Amino acid sequence: MRVVLVRHGETDWNGNGRLMGRLDVPLNENGRKQAETLREKLANMRFDCCYSSPLSRAKETAEIVCGDKCKVVCDDRLQERYGGALQGSVMDNWGGYDADETVETNAGILERAASFWREIRGKDYDAVLIVSHNGLLKNLRHCILGRTGNVDYGSGNLANCGFEVYDIEKEEHDEKDFTD
Repeated sequence: MRVVLVRHGETDWNGNGRLMGRLDVPLNENGRKQAETLREKLANMRFDCCYSSPLSRAKETAEIVCGDKCKVVCDDRLQERYGGALQGSVMDNWGGYDADETVETNAGILERAASFWREIRGKDYDAVLIVSHNGLLKNLRHCILGRTGNVDYGSGNLANCGFEVYDIEKEEHDEKDFTD
C-alpha cells in the first residue's frame, strides 16, 4: 500500500508563529496556491481514498489536492494536538506543550495516530492520501515506520503542503502496539 502524508497549506497564523492546535484557522490565499501546486505534483498518482482532519485548513487542502479523483473522508483522530490554554499564543512566548496541563499529552496524540493507522493498514487500499497537521503527522509517521517509544518532535517537520510517500507491505507491523 502506498501512503502519502500531506501537511495542510499555509494559514495566516503559520506566518505569525501562532499555535493553532484545534482552533479552526482557515487557509490563506498562499495556502490555496500551495494546495493547487501539490495537486499538480501528485496528478499522476491514483488514490483509493483521502482521509483528512476535519479542521478547515486540512479539509480544504485535501479537497483541492484530490479534486474529483477520490472521496475525502474526515476523521477526528487526524486533528492537531489540542493545545488547551496555549492555543492562539505566539510560539516564541511559550515554554512548550509541557508548560500547560490543559494540553493534550504526547501519549494522547500518539494513541489517536496509532488507532487511525491500525484501522487504515487493515483496509484493502492500493494508495491512500492523508492530510493532517504537523504534530499528528509526526506521530503517524512514527506508527507507519513501526517505531515504539517516544516520538521525535524536534525534527521531521513538514512544510505547509509538504508531503512524504511510504510504500508499506500489507503484513508489516500487524501486531505492533506503537504506544509502548
